[in-house]
Amino acid sequence: MSTDSIDKTVALDATLPTLPGDPEKAVPGVTFLVDETHASEYDEYLHMKARYAADPKAWKSVLRKLDLRVLPMLIIFYLLNSLDKANAGNVKVYTFLEDTNMTSHQFNLALTWFFITYALLEAPSNMCLRRFGARLWLSMLVVLWGAVTLGSAWVKSYGDYSAARVLLGVFEAGLFQGCFYTLSTWYIATELQTRCAMWYSAAMLSGAFGGLLAYAVGGLQGHLGLKQWQYLFIIEGAITVFFGLLGFWLCPDFPWRFESSWFTPEEMRYLKLRVRYKDGPVPPDNSFQWSTFFEAVKDWKTYMIASLLAFGGSVPTYSVNYTLATMVKALGYSSVKAQALTAPPYVFAFFCVLAISIYSDKYQCRARSLIISYTVGTIGIIILWPSLHYKGVAGLSYFALFLVVAGFNMQAPAVGSWLGSNVRNPTKRAAAMGWQSTWAQLAGGTIGSNIFIGSEAPTYTTAFVILIVLVAVGGYGACIANWYCLRAANRKKDAIPLEEIQGKYTDEELSKMGENSPFFRYTL
Repeated sequence: MSTDSIDKTVALDATLPTLPGDPEKAVPGVTFLVDETHASEYDEYLHMKARYAADPKAWKSVLRKLDLRVLPMLIIFYLLNSLDKANAGNVKVYTFLEDTNMTSHQFNLALTWFFITYALLEAPSNMCLRRFGARLWLSMLVVLWGAVTLGSAWVKSYGDYSAARVLLGVFEAGLFQGCFYTLSTWYIATELQTRCAMWYSAAMLSGAFGGLLAYAVGGLQGHLGLKQWQYLFIIEGAITVFFGLLGFWLCPDFPWRFESSWFTPEEMRYLKLRVRYKDGPVPPDNSFQWSTFFEAVKDWKTYMIASLLAFGGSVPTYSVNYTLATMVKALGYSSVKAQALTAPPYVFAFFCVLAISIYSDKYQCRARSLIISYTVGTIGIIILWPSLHYKGVAGLSYFALFLVVAGFNMQAPAVGSWLGSNVRNPTKRAAAMGWQSTWAQLAGGTIGSNIFIGSEAPTYTTAFVILIVLVAVGGYGACIANWYCLRAANRKKDAIPLEEIQGKYTDEELSKMGENSPFFRYTL
């Protein structure tokens, strides 16, 4: 540490006043040597935080304003994203395969091409998101995939549909983890999973809305010379392009790039300071560096979360999304009625996702909430599998679908917020979220879109065996292992005598250390 830097540092005690439900992960009672600028900002943050702590109603008002400004456009984007991906299952129920001369195998193969480009481009897209900002990057992606969806109404063969799915993968790659990352830049650990759930629940609504829209176009066969499945693509594509263009004005950006008259100057200042100093007086390194991508690639946490997302989430959710309408039809309902009956399980899942996330944020128990989620979904599989062998228990099979859809969708906000809370450097976090999702989609998407084989309908024995094994090993197993490793890391840091690290590091060193800082504690 140079003489000049010493002259510009001050001693600062890290004991922090807390807002209700806002426990700090930084170690209290530790003295840091902090840069003068950081010390001034941190002092300002503490005073503003104390004022809001003394007036909880005022803070709740600010948080509601933040929710209303950040969440709506991201929810709309993800609803459209989920709708465009899941419409494959809806068009299959109509005459899509016959009109395009595709076999069921070719259809599944076309879905697989989507996951290859989708998975491979997630990490690069997240790095571009970090570089160019959420408002510009996310809105551009929405417009482009909306145009591809619109054009899909005129595919005539397996080759046409494969090309459309490849392009959809290119443009949709950045949306899922891009939204997760954007939320992680605005909310702290005790708020993040609930907000991720509010956003992710758009997928539940899209499942319901997609089925109802498919039901609504059921009577349009031959109208103006178009088929039912063509109307689905046209309507969904046009809506997506419209909201993508609207996003260039309304999509939120990152806090450090964002200014809005929606907040008062004091509110805006505090919202920026709190995400910068939520872990203590030394903020994380906020500079953009491509090298952080390789730090994320080498981090074991990335792969633990990738396993959770792939085998505890992507495989079950994608496989169910693509076959739910077909499965309901197999219970004895007509094609049109089967579309309408896909909606209630997603509505039920919507409330379950919100409930488990509120519980997880309140008690800061990511691992426990994941175990609960996997258990609900697995119980659904255990009921559904044997019940499909008997047509007389269609009601029981349909009930089991509620549990399957809810359980395996409940896990997603916990997975995203677990990684988002435990990777401190913003650029590394963007890379880690993209990279873990790359592996999750390669494994989960390609497996999930192919295990429900048409020739095994309606019992799908192979698919259910694969689901149970993958959830047990890649879901339960990886969740427990990740929790154990994070707890061990926290205990190792707790065991270091404070006198050995107090004043040992400069703020620049601590900033670059990120979550490896001896003062940082992981969320379990």
